[in-house]
Amino acid sequence: MARSPSGPRRALGRFGAVLLSFGVVAPASAQLATSQRSGPIRLQVGDQALSVSLGKERLRGGGFDLRRTGESFQGTLRGGDVELGWRRGPIVGRVGLEDTRLELSRYSSEQGMRVDGELSNWSTSLVFSPVGISGDVGGCNYSLTVAGGRYTGWRTCQPDLEGEPTAVTLSLPETVLALDTTEQAALLSLLLSAKGLPPAPPREAPANTGRTLEGPGLNDTPRR
Repeated sequence: MARSPSGPRRALGRFGAVLLSFGVVAPASAQLATSQRSGPIRLQVGDQALSVSLGKERLRGGGFDLRRTGESFQGTLRGGDVELGWRRGPIVGRVGLEDTRLELSRYSSEQGMRVDGELSNWSTSLVFSPVGISGDVGGCNYSLTVAGGRYTGWRTCQPDLEGEPTAVTLSLPETVLALDTTEQAALLSLLLSAKGLPPAPPREAPANTGRTLEGPGLNDTPRR
């Protein structure tokens, strides 16, 4: 029997359905929500944190070291090579050793965009909007809504997409809005993927040492 989804995962499904039905009302002036005028992009997932600085020609920090030209990213992500370009439309190239191809589509209301395809051979279908982010990207699944200009919600990642979700907070500076929408999509797809911030390893249960509550040596015969 399939397990009934927990509260956060049930909300994830509902939120995704709302976004994809185009029933969301949001300002059409931007594709994304921002929480500060400047500063780094900040992603918090559980106890893990990522901070990436968006410069005129580079993305740096948190394992990102990418040169940006407005039509491509080239460099490294956590030690793996990245080469992505979108000069002729789709975002194509490699992240690490795996192929990537992402197609971008905009909503007619201009209140969001959607990315579909594969990132590092992981199926991707992700919706970005000024009121939330929902869907799958690069091995992880997200359900985020906007509060106080920040995206907050939950994520699960491979290989345990049906596991308990981890709390997420994403803060974007206004400088992200100056990017072309295709570059925004490429940046956020990398950032939110398992390549950008890998899931934390499972916590190991404490080892059983075999000691009793009395502690070692308490029952030993005293020396004379």
